[in-house]
Amino acid sequence: MNSAGINQIARKIHDGIAQDLVALGYSIDQALGAPELPTSTRIELRTLRFKVSELIEKVRREILNLRSSQPSLETLAREICADRLGTLDLQVELDPKIFPLVLELLRNSIQHSGASLINLRSFKRDALTIIEVNDNGNGNVEMKLNRFGLPGVIEQISELDGKIDFEELNPGLFIRVTIPN
Repeated sequence: MNSAGINQIARKIHDGIAQDLVALGYSIDQALGAPELPTSTRIELRTLRFKVSELIEKVRREILNLRSSQPSLETLAREICADRLGTLDLQVELDPKIFPLVLELLRNSIQHSGASLINLRSFKRDALTIIEVNDNGNGNVEMKLNRFGLPGVIEQISELDGKIDFEELNPGLFIRVTIPN
């Protein structure tokens, strides 16, 4: 399973089971606050509350384990680009939450540009992390209404207070992403 699938599972567990357990814990807390509650029931509810708290911690640890077992960006780039990958120069380790946007840019080069050579580079300059993707494809950037990949990348970068620039080459496309550290 690729990292996108692993992240999706971790997200579903977080947004589903983990949130349900937290809500259950709050419900137990609310029941514990009832003044007319018999002492024996209060003791049973406290025991139950501790068990729910332990389950929440176990689920959080599993989510963390799922996310931390992700392959490196280098491995993922090699999987996506295969023999089309040219220069791979990752001078800085990128936050795994940035991986999906980098991988989307690589997939776009594969699927839409007709590129036979794709380069990926990351480095820091001043207070910025810079990611560059360039290829020798058709050099065309199209924002299509029924496509969500590139608009999603642009939204993610904007949420990180970053910027993305496209420069059409002859042949190819040069993309630079800058994200504040």
